[in-house]
This record gives sequence, structure tokens and C-alpha cells, in this order.
Amino acid sequence: MLPQPTVTTNGSKLPMSIASVVMGYNKKMNGDFEKHIMQLVIPEGMIPQDETKIVSELHEYCRKQTPQNLFRYRTCSDYHIKAFENDEIWLTKPTMFNDPHDSYLYINKKEILDFFVNGMSKSKSYTHIQNLLNKIEYKEEMIEKCGAEFVEQNIRNATTNGKPIELSDYEIELQKNFHSYRINLITKLCKESIKESALVGCFSESVESTLMWSHYADNHKGFSLNYNFQELYSVDIGEGGIKASLFLDKKLFPVIYSKNRYDATKYLEFHFMMDIYRLRGITFNDPFYDKLFYYKWLLFKSLDWSYEREWRIIKLMDNNIDHKKPDFACVTRIPPKEIYFGAEISKENQLKLTSIARKKGIRIFKMEIADDEKEFKLNSIEL
Repeated sequence: MLPQPTVTTNGSKLPMSIASVVMGYNKKMNGDFEKHIMQLVIPEGMIPQDETKIVSELHEYCRKQTPQNLFRYRTCSDYHIKAFENDEIWLTKPTMFNDPHDSYLYINKKEILDFFVNGMSKSKSYTHIQNLLNKIEYKEEMIEKCGAEFVEQNIRNATTNGKPIELSDYEIELQKNFHSYRINLITKLCKESIKESALVGCFSESVESTLMWSHYADNHKGFSLNYNFQELYSVDIGEGGIKASLFLDKKLFPVIYSKNRYDATKYLEFHFMMDIYRLRGITFNDPFYDKLFYYKWLLFKSLDWSYEREWRIIKLMDNNIDHKKPDFACVTRIPPKEIYFGAEISKENQLKLTSIARKKGIRIFKMEIADDEKEFKLNSIEL
């Protein structure tokens, strides 16, 4: 068998087939992952064995996809240098992302309004109640959607002597305005709550991106740490061969680059139903439709950001907006395997970081653009 051609990148020799992916946005892998995770659903109340099977399968899928090199760009602040020295990875709230539209939810409010106000017209409202009274299949469909107590209360409030009450245009408009107000309020509260419900750490497949060095490493004056998270999927904790994983209480996923935002219409509908039930004095017992939602929504970014080739560690917290939650969380004992200095790093910071790196015994590189290369390209030189 002939030896496979190799390319040297990030100080390591890679097979040509792998290097072509590492050095550019892997659209196919990104698309495959989106299809894979979006078809997985874990509703509340799922049989524990079935839930464990789905979680284990997703865990293994991500393990196989995780690159051996994931880089975190840092500035030379005392905070970041200390975290490097202590082998710490700090996670932050999505509210602190540099892009305010990162993971920006799409919500089809009109779809929800049309369902609950039945097209917001007098004739459709009347027909809706008639169908509830006279069509068993229609009533059963509405019960499945809204619950029996909700439907029966709706019938009682909208009928007299067993016949539908014909609402006036004013009453229809009043319903429309009320539900619109509640939907806008619930949307606002949900968006505030969900951005408080997780902590995130961001990494990139590339250490050679000029834009990344400019945006996240103080215009090339910072540094980047290289982590091998593959090794942390299964770690021997030294107790009779027992294995543990960094990714049990937190997950590592690739970001999904898409022209479309994540569709959270069903999420808003769930909370809108909860609100309507509460206002009507009805107990809302519906299980939440997908526990993976709290990961999925954090993975969608515009195609404009695809050059970042980003992966995210996500740690979930509770999503109760009334609960005070931390802005940061620390993942300890995660040593990097390499450090890269920005091309414009100061001598003082380079010496300080070099001293720490030597004590750790990790490889040290510095980025540069060679004078004799015509192409705008960053190269890493081992020190």
C-alpha cells in the first residue's frame, strides 16, 4: 500500500484527506450533525432506559466527530493567564457573546395566534365552536393539542343552550389584542430566561485564522491554547478501572452554521399554553416536549461566522427566570497540550506565558507571516 500524502499544519502532520477538512469549513459534517441532532427528541417523562440510549448514542456520535485539536483564543489579561496556569476553562452566559444575534431564535407568532384565535374572524370562531360540538374527530384533535379541561371550558364559555355564541367584531379584536399582548410578553420572558439557562465555552478547529486572532486575541497580541478533548470522553479516575467523562454533566457540540435561525415556535407555544392555563385557573400538566432543546438553540449561527469553525462546551442550569444564576462557571483540571503566541504579543507576556508553559511541559509555538511568502497566511513556528 502506498503511503498517504500528508500536510503539515499546527505543527502536526495530517493525512491530506483530513487536512482538507481541518483547513476549511466542513460543510458536509456540519450538515450531517444538524440532521442528526435535530431528529433526536427527549420529551419529559420518557422511559429512563430510552432516554439513556439516546444520550449515550449522541455522546458517542460527538466523540467520533470531535477533532483532536480545538483552540481557544485568549487575551493576555491577568484573568486569562491565571486560568491557563491553573488548567481552568471558564464558561460564560450567552448574554456575554460578542454577536447579539448569536443563537437568535425564530418564533412564528402568527402561527400561534392563528391557532388560538382561530384565524381571528367572526365566522371562523363560530365554526370552531360548532366543530367542537358536532365533530368528534375535531374535538379529539383539539383535546390532544390543548387538553380536555381547556376544551371543555372553552365550550362552556362560548355556548349558550348548547349553541355557539356569535362574537362581535369588537370581541374578536379584543381577543386578538389580548393574545398578541400575552404572546409578546411570553416571548420577551422566554428569551430572557433561556439566555440565563446555560453556560458556554467556545473553541475553534483553526489556529491560523487572521480574523480569530484579531477578534478574540487582542489583535494578535494574545495567545491560543490547544486542547485534545477526545482524551476527555473517557478518563480513568484511578478507582478500580472506573471510567469518567468530562461530558456527562456538560456537552461538547459543533456549532451549526445556517441561513435560517433555530425555530423555537413550539417552545413559545408550550409556554403560551402554560400561561393561558394559569390565567384560566387550569392545572397545566403537559410534559416539556424536548430536553435537548436547551442545547439545540445554542448551536445555530449565521453562515457569515462559518470561518470560525466553532465548537461549544455547554453546561445547562435551570431555566427559571426568578432564580439567580452565576455569570461564570469553572471547569478544572483541563490542561492544554500546546500554546500559540500571537504574532504581535509583547515580550513581557511571551516570557510570562513561556515560563508557565515550560513548567507544564507543553509545546510552544508563535504565529507569524513570513516576509518571503506572498500569500496572506499565518504560520506557526515552534519555539
